[in-house]
Amino acid sequence: MRRLLFFIQLLCVSAYMMAQECDLPLSVAFSTESEALPVSTQRALANKLKQILTQNGVSGILEYEQFALVPKFEFLDKHIVAGPPVKHVYNLSVILEIRDTQESTLFSTYSTEVNGVGENETKAYMSAIRQIGPQSRQIKDFISRGRAKITSYYDKNFQRIIQKARLLSKMNKNEEALYHLMSIPECCSGYAAAMEEALSIFQTHIDREGEKLLMKARAIWAAGNNDKAAADAAYLLTQIDPSSKAYPQASKLLEEIKQKSSKNAPWNFKMQVYKDAVSLEGQRIEAAKAVGVAFGKGQPKEKNNFMFVR
Repeated sequence: MRRLLFFIQLLCVSAYMMAQECDLPLSVAFSTESEALPVSTQRALANKLKQILTQNGVSGILEYEQFALVPKFEFLDKHIVAGPPVKHVYNLSVILEIRDTQESTLFSTYSTEVNGVGENETKAYMSAIRQIGPQSRQIKDFISRGRAKITSYYDKNFQRIIQKARLLSKMNKNEEALYHLMSIPECCSGYAAAMEEALSIFQTHIDREGEKLLMKARAIWAAGNNDKAAADAAYLLTQIDPSSKAYPQASKLLEEIKQKSSKNAPWNFKMQVYKDAVSLEGQRIEAAKAVGVAFGKGQPKEKNNFMFVR
């Protein structure tokens, strides 16, 4: 336990020293109440917004859908120039907002005027979107203000998030619990406490999942006892996390299956192992994060009048 706490504290010290580089749980979303854009235009704009985030230190890997970068368009002028070829000319006001989509709170805003010219509406939009500079001083300040507000939110609310995660875990909703815990950025004051709780819940999760996989593998092997059953059971056993309580029994069963399976059948099954015992806690945190990411990817794209981009 002392080693675990030391490791988490070390992570927090590193995160504090690089607070400006701290990743944030920030997604890209479109308001469902705004005028719909052509599909290709929406896709191009989403890619531009993701580029803005990544070039300013935000990966959005968790796809946590409380905080979002939301674009808005306002037409200042729109006309068509006779050809050939015909040209669509747009003068647009582009507004970007960083929002708390659950509490309808505006954290940061940025606006600029752009001009777009193209042979059709889509190309005119595309031309305008390309003018948004991901690393302009105004964009950087916009992201920085949003970063500060989101960090402040977690500094004030991390204990409530931890309590929510504990309640979810008691309800056997460990994936959802990890999803919320892993949203807390490394540069927030509650990160160490959140990771300690995440590892505890992750242990509960892998113990339960490991036992389920072990029981299913035993049933398959007992029912078939042939090469196909051996392969199916072995595959399930190799999905068990090395820290699961079921791991020792799973390793024993895998060896038994290997010995009894046909000598002519290829055997490529091996139990999972952590790469380096010294960085065990780090690998467990990454594994817990992967569980949270998987849960996030499975959530509805539309929520609270926003369509989230994945």
